[in-house]
Formats: sequence, C-alpha cells, structure tokens
Amino acid sequence: MIRPSILARAEKCGYVPVLAEKYPEEGDAAGKGKLIHTGIATHALDDRYPEIAAAWKWIEANVTGRMHFEQHATLIDPISMEIITEGTPDLVAGPTAHGVMLVVDWKTGRKENVEDATTNLQLIAYGLATCEGLPFQCVLVFLDGDTADPQWSDVFEPDEHALLLERAKRAANKEPIPHPGDHCGSCYQRRYCHAWQAREQQALVPLGQGHKEVTADNANQLAEMIALVDGDNGWLAQAKAAMKAFVLGGGEVMRNGKRATYGLVAGRESADMEALRRDGLTKYIKRGGKYEKLTWRKP
Repeated sequence: MIRPSILARAEKCGYVPVLAEKYPEEGDAAGKGKLIHTGIATHALDDRYPEIAAAWKWIEANVTGRMHFEQHATLIDPISMEIITEGTPDLVAGPTAHGVMLVVDWKTGRKENVEDATTNLQLIAYGLATCEGLPFQCVLVFLDGDTADPQWSDVFEPDEHALLLERAKRAANKEPIPHPGDHCGSCYQRRYCHAWQAREQQALVPLGQGHKEVTADNANQLAEMIALVDGDNGWLAQAKAAMKAFVLGGGEVMRNGKRATYGLVAGRESADMEALRRDGLTKYIKRGGKYEKLTWRKP
C-alpha cells in the first residue's frame, strides 16, 4: 500500500513507489525524525531535545480543540471503496473556533526539500482521511529553531474535497515509469534510478572537460550540472570551486528561480547538548567551527 509521503512524490514521478518499496529511506536523519515525532506525541524525552519543547510551545500557542497524535488514517475512494493511501499523521487537531481542522506535520529536515503546505499532497490526503467533511488546513512546523514561521496552507473547504480526492487517486495510479526533473534533487532513492543515473552520466561529460572559467553565459548551466551529480570527484570539486569564485566575485547564478549566495554559518552543537547542560557537563559540549555554505534564496 502506498504511503501518503510516497503519494506526494509519486505525483511527480510514478517510479518513486517502486523504488521506495525496494529501497526504503534509512539513515541517522530518518531515525532521529521518528524519535522526535514519537517524543512529541508521548512527552517522552521532553528535556533532551529542544525540537520537542519547540513543538509543544507551538501547540500551546496555535491549537484549540481535540488533539490526535500519531493516529492511523486511511483514505478510501467512496465509489469503489478501495484504499487510496494510509498512514499516520503527526497531529490532527480541532475544530478551531472557526470550525477548521488542522493537519500538522513536524519537519526535522531541510526546508528546501519540503513542498509548500498548500500543495503538499501528503497532508491533503491526511486531511481528507481524518477531517470527516469539515474544512481543514495543513500546517508545516519546522523544528529547527524557526517554529515562529510555520507554513500554513489555504483552508480546503468541503466543496473542494472531491477534486482533491481525484488528485490523490491520479497520483496513486500513476504509471510506474521514471519522470526525471528538478524533483529528483530531493529524492532519497535517486541513486538507484536508471533515469537519474543516465542524467548524471550526461552531466559528467561537460564537467570532465574542465571549467577553468565561469562566465555569465555558462554559470546557470554549470549549476544545473553540479546539481545532477551525486558523490564527489575531481571534476565536481573543480566545478564547485569555479562557481564559488564566480559568485563571491559578484557574479549571479540562478537555479529554479533562486540566486546562489555564500555565507558563514556556525557549526552545530553536539546532539546531546541539553542533557549535558542539565547534568552540569557543559565542558563536553562541542561546536564545530564556522564554515562557508552555499544557499539558494529568492531574489
């Protein structure tokens, strides 16, 4: 059965469910995300992770009505009675004083990899499955210290639900073939995809020729090629260094409507910093040094 998180990605590429079933997402980031989500629902580890404290602060300020944490949800086609998707939303709350249900998703990863709340099919599917015909609103809360600025969707009124259901059905039934595009950049399974591998090999050809100079004429193309290549090698390092020098020299590089910028960011503190502070062991808290990071920002 296709999960709502996969449904949202399948809307752009029908090959995602095939790869996700064969190569499920793994790693430390995914493990920590699950731990944080469970901790919010159960009050476990409240003092250890600042993300959990931030989530509860947001709940107290924004949520009214009943709250349902980690409650299984199934979206069913009312005509065929077939299951379209099923999964577990982080939090469903309400109705609010205005009669609107809230579908809340905690995000512990990078914002640039997350689809906007108004178009996020994962949350829309949860809303259709749990809100019983009431208007609902989707909310993305980023647990990275910036919870004051969550993403709120438009309110999805009951007369819109039928069209949203059709959208979910189309995604669930999309032909299982690759559709490469910008969305590949945030796909966890792309390294297993033959279509992605073909694009990567195409990108390596011009990178291998060397880029001794970046100009306004080739800068955007170079950024696209760098984005297509996974891993690291001499060609890629050379291209990145050339693009960085171009940007720091005042050149403009655009990709997906955003401009490349470089800036110093502080190194991250050790993961258990709150526990160490509580135990009076602040001398063991380590922070990495500042480093330069590429970011993409809207002009």
